[in-house]
Amino acid sequence: MKSFLATAFVLLSGFTLLADAHISFRYPCPRRGAYNECPQPGPGQWEMIDYDIRSPIGTHGSIVSPMCKHESSFAGTRPVFAAGQTYQATMDIGAYHLGGSCQWTLSYDNGTTWVVIQDNLKTCMADASNGITYNMPFKIPAGAPSGTAILNLIWNNNEGNRELYSSCADVVISGTNGGSLSGVAPLIANYGPNSPFIQEQALANGNYGQALFAARKPITVTVPAKSSKRSLFGRPHN
Repeated sequence: MKSFLATAFVLLSGFTLLADAHISFRYPCPRRGAYNECPQPGPGQWEMIDYDIRSPIGTHGSIVSPMCKHESSFAGTRPVFAAGQTYQATMDIGAYHLGGSCQWTLSYDNGTTWVVIQDNLKTCMADASNGITYNMPFKIPAGAPSGTAILNLIWNNNEGNRELYSSCADVVISGTNGGSLSGVAPLIANYGPNSPFIQEQALANGNYGQALFAARKPITVTVPAKSSKRSLFGRPHN
């Protein structure tokens, strides 16, 4: 009974914290997010739930969290996304800040290297509102290699404090057996005083940082081929 009450208190406290935050993936599941449909903590892991999952990872003045906030997810099945296919992500929005610029990125090396697979600049989530769930399409590139990966939505908001948001989900990509994926490295702006600065849109006269996005560096990530005796485990997404 004592354990049940403690868990209930933590869950209720978490809903309060979530109400004060901004945006996060709801699907695919963010690492350690406080959503019932997502992987749940094991014994002794309840204190590891991130009830503030929608908060920014930093501002132009300071770095608050690493890019993915957490090194891993709770144990569970990763969703499988097929190369060349389009899927719907569900965002949990506390405050939409009049939208912003989104960079959809993949990492095959647990966040060391990122490649942008899709841009939605300036108007990303601009037609959303506060306190809702919101669907956004994303496409896995046709030539993406198979492997376990992190899908990350990096978002710079248009309105309010100069913040950076990052929502990381552990996924499986079903594509070619080995190969490479080319694109650009993401722009990491408004993430500490030494990062590039994107001004609030109301003061920027239409400048959403387009010169900074245009200057992103080309990058190619390579994934080794796997033996046919090995397989990827995951849940196909319909």
